[in-house]
Amino acid sequence: MARVLDGIKVVSFGLVISAPSTARMLTDLGADIIKVEPTEGDVMRKIRPIVKDDRGEIQSGIFTALNCGEKSIAVDLKNPDACAAVKKLIVEWADVVIANFKPGTLAKFGLDYETISRENPGIIYGEISGYGQKGPWKDRGAYDICVQSECGITAQNGSWGGKPHRVGFSVLDYGTGRDLAIGILGALFYRERTGRGQHVDCSLYNTGVTLLEDTIPGWDLEKALGKPVGSRHASASPHNLYKTKDGYINIIAINDMLWGRLCDMMGKPELKEDPVIGRALDRLDHMDEVDEVVESWTKEHTTDEVADLMDKFKLPRGKLQNIREIIECEQTVYWNMTPKVQQPHVPDGIRVNNCPIKYSDSETDIRGTAPLLGEHNREVICDILGYPDEFLKKLESEGGAKGDQV
Repeated sequence: MARVLDGIKVVSFGLVISAPSTARMLTDLGADIIKVEPTEGDVMRKIRPIVKDDRGEIQSGIFTALNCGEKSIAVDLKNPDACAAVKKLIVEWADVVIANFKPGTLAKFGLDYETISRENPGIIYGEISGYGQKGPWKDRGAYDICVQSECGITAQNGSWGGKPHRVGFSVLDYGTGRDLAIGILGALFYRERTGRGQHVDCSLYNTGVTLLEDTIPGWDLEKALGKPVGSRHASASPHNLYKTKDGYINIIAINDMLWGRLCDMMGKPELKEDPVIGRALDRLDHMDEVDEVVESWTKEHTTDEVADLMDKFKLPRGKLQNIREIIECEQTVYWNMTPKVQQPHVPDGIRVNNCPIKYSDSETDIRGTAPLLGEHNREVICDILGYPDEFLKKLESEGGAKGDQV
């Protein structure tokens, strides 16, 4: 089955998480990705979870998940010949470039948007950084945890060990990666209409600000600073994770219709007209009382019992699941959301996430394994770019390229 981005060619300088997550999304949608790595490889190749393959080499689960379906060349851009080959690849082959370096990094090698676009005006050049390619903070380095604090997410997320803490995964890396993918798709559509490429600038900070939900208008209208709320929500009650006999379950009733169903389910219909918590706006001022009422009931039942009752009363709910339960649950299995990649030299394969986008007429499942470091040096440099074998051998002997074979 065809994919929506079949024929689109991407050169990715993406390392670690953010830009690689963009490349992975575009790969699943059909784009051909050539990943340009330093000769020592993307640092994620050694990041846990890891397994030693049948050669005794380390292979990383997260690297596999972020890069499956791509090709890899490993070159040293400080080598003039290697740099020239990469520039040739971008100018003559690529539709799109992806990178997530500090602003100005690729300009040192003549591989920045301004330089490339003069020779390839149709190029779409997508970059991710901590704070954007322009602006007062553009020169600062950044990691997800830093920006979560600075954009307001950590302040609202809750506390652990007596201090605020980040969301438990790199939410801004992945969120910004998705934003860049959307930006690139828009630029591709624009190019179809105008013939012109353009630069796409995404930052962890700007993505983080867009994730703040109600807190921006909350400050503007009510001068509320936002604070840790756990599983609560400033605009709904009940809206929490409640303890059961054997676990936890999320219950949410954002309006009086759902609250009425919940009261009937709990066998407490009188609460629908309670003068303190009977109305939605009143419940926002009495969240402790609401949570006490709901949890005193959930504690008397198992999680499955509560879930079954909520389904019967047509109430939204969410059982707290660990990763084993997620992998095994019928919803995950139905959508094939955690397939195994048969990674070279890893006999048991590596389980990864699948593409969340499902089309009616186009394929999006994983396209293949993650590349070994420099696995496709010969294919790209000699076959695609037309350099002779001697050129590649010279590069490798000088340390300008490094290749691994399956």
